[in-house]
Parts: sequence; C-alpha cells; structure tokens
Amino acid sequence: MSGARTVVRNLLPIIPKYLRMRRSQYANAAAIEAESHRRLEDALRAAAKLPFYRERFGASGNTVDLRGCPILKRSDIPALNQSVRHQIGGAFFHENSSGSTGMPVEFLFDNEHQSGRYAARIRYLRASGWSPLRRNAWIVASTSRLDESPDARLVFSRLRMRSTFLRVIFRPFAEQVEALLALSPEFLYTIPSNLDGLVEAFERRAVRLPSLRLIFTGGEVLDDSIRERARRILGVEIRDNYGSTEAFIAWQCPAGSYHVNAEHVIVEIVDEANRPVAAGEMGRILITTLENRLMPLIRYEIGDYAIASGDAVCSCGRTLPTIGRIIGRGINLFRMPDGRLVSPWPLVGPLKAHREIEQFQIVQESVDRFVVRYVSHQPLEISAQEHIRQGFARILAIDAKVAFERMTSIERTAGGKFMTALSMLNAERVAL
Repeated sequence: MSGARTVVRNLLPIIPKYLRMRRSQYANAAAIEAESHRRLEDALRAAAKLPFYRERFGASGNTVDLRGCPILKRSDIPALNQSVRHQIGGAFFHENSSGSTGMPVEFLFDNEHQSGRYAARIRYLRASGWSPLRRNAWIVASTSRLDESPDARLVFSRLRMRSTFLRVIFRPFAEQVEALLALSPEFLYTIPSNLDGLVEAFERRAVRLPSLRLIFTGGEVLDDSIRERARRILGVEIRDNYGSTEAFIAWQCPAGSYHVNAEHVIVEIVDEANRPVAAGEMGRILITTLENRLMPLIRYEIGDYAIASGDAVCSCGRTLPTIGRIIGRGINLFRMPDGRLVSPWPLVGPLKAHREIEQFQIVQESVDRFVVRYVSHQPLEISAQEHIRQGFARILAIDAKVAFERMTSIERTAGGKFMTALSMLNAERVAL
C-alpha cells in the first residue's frame, strides 16, 4: 500500500491547482499578466540564491527585467545542476532529457513544479472531453528509464482507472493496430510519427476504431498531413500539446490555438539577435519556469523554433497567451545557402504522394544536398525520384540535389520517436 499512499500524496496538491487553472484560463489579460509577473519575481529571487545565477546576474541581482537576463544554453545546464545539488536540503524529482540534440542533461524539480505540470496536463485533456472513466489508450515507450521518470510514476499508478498503457511503440504497426482494436478506446494518446504509421496501417486494413472520439499527440511536431489523414481515415480530430522534460509549455484547445500555460511558464520567441519576433515570424523559443524554486530555468533556450502568434483573443474564450505553429528542434530545421532556416515539413508532401514509400527520413548533408532514406517493398522508380527532386527544389527555392537510400527499417530514438527530418550541418548543432 505504500506505493498507493505515495501516489495519493503526490496527487493531493494537483487537484486545487487544477481547479484554479480552470478559472484562471478565462481571467482577463491584465490579471494573467500580473500573476505571471508575481511568479516571475519569486522565480528570480529563488534563482538569485544559487551561486550559478548570482554570477550570471552580477550587480543586477534578482532583477525583474526578464529581457535583461542572459540566455541560458543547454551547455550551461550541467553547471546549474551542480550548483543546485550543492544546496539541496529536501526531497526532489530528477529526470534526464532524451538527448535528441546530442547533449543529454539532467533537470531537477520540486513538488510545486511537478504538481503544476500535472495540473496543466489535466486541464489540457479535460478541455477536449477526456475522462479517466472512459477507455483510454496511451501508447508509450517500454524502457526502464520511463518507469523511473516522475511522469511515469503518476500515469502508471493504481489510480489510472480505465486508462490502458500499451508498451507497443517499438512493435510493428500491424501489431499496434491489433492491440487497439482489441481495446476499442474512446481516447488515444501517442506521438505524431507513431500515429502516422498507425493511420497508414488502419488504411491498409480498411478498418476504424468505432468508439474513438479523439486523438491526443505530443512529443514531436505534428504535421498537417497527419491531421488530415487521421480525420479522413479514422474520422476523428487531433488535440496536440507542446511539452518537454523541462516544463509543460502549451496545448491545443478545441478551437485549434496553442495556449501557453502562463501559470507554469513564460515563453519568448526571439530572433538571432535575441529580440522578440513579429507576429507571423519564426524564432527561437526561450522558456522561464515559474514554479520550480529548486532549479529555476531563466530564459532557457530549449532548442525549438516556433511562429509567433498574432491572435489577441481565441474563439474558445480562453485568455491565456498563444503561440503559433511549432516548427520543432533546430536539429530538424534545414539551413539554406543564403542562411535561411526553413521547416522541413513542407517536404513531406512530395514523399507522401508516393504510396509505395512506407516510411522515410530526410537528412540534410550540406546546404544543397539531401538524402531521402526510405522503406519500401521495391526501389523507387526513376520517375518517382525525379518528382520528389522537383518538389524539393520548388519548395526550398534552391537547386536541391537529392539522393535516395532504400532501407529495411528506420530506427527510432530511445523514446520511441522517428526523426523525420535531420540536419547534419555543424552550424545547426552549435546553435543548439
């Protein structure tokens, strides 16, 4: 029973936070900004107690001028971690990032941060009608590291009610389809690349999940083509979220907007000179955590890019700030000969047009050279290769040289993700 008591103890602070978040998402903009500013002051005071931040802040001390604070890089995290560990006096959570940027690091969290993260996740799920009393299928990785994570200790608890966690993400899509057909869930949660393969498998079998009401996704960029195919083949919509090891950042409401969890995190979208980008422009994402007093992240460059939103008010009625389209990690962006950074996702279109391609990965080897790794029962015909090359050249507006490499399979990351796009350029890796 000790495990159950621990779960209950961890859940208790989540409930009042969730109830407050249900109300605060409809508060007026001035009230949201005032509360965010108050929490920022607390976060900066907590940061100023750490030797790592005292050195960075210098004479400014615990300034409330967020934009005056230096940007925190991923390479800074080990030093911050050590600074925190020298002063830890009580219980804490810890979790390693997946290391998809090639630099895995450990983050430390206190109970306040974790309860805020969980409460925000419940708000996201409940906003689209999810209930633990209905049949839920969560397709997850099956690694020992997942079982040791703070998120896993919550979701794999005895309080999961009618949620079933399927450890099948590394199995063939046909086997995953069989598991889902046997369960007949009303809600499904998985990562976008896995959903893409599932939709393809369902289409090949010409079957649906008759009870399915909605799909939740997260952990990767959700391409519009996956939304369209899920709607057409499975007959349901997708509600995406944008989270990370460091914080639960934003989530998609029924109206389609991505709302920032303003009680939990501040989000900035900045250009290469660290200035806020205009609405509709792409920039780097910086986050500042507002609830983690143990290891505050102040203007942390998380490694992702997004489009700044120009929407002042969402039609759903929520007044939480919004961000535009999530573009993804810098390692997934392609750099052009003129220095432009472009999203690889439009390149998916020319590849999806060829149904013989079961799976693919686009690798940028230089500013104008790409390799398409693909899985297919037979080699791509010359005409198909030329069609894809022309599509790449048109979309990227360069003379793109595209080679093709047929493979038996494309490996997933340790977290079960497919890297649909990958830039091998050193400039990109340094930028991370």
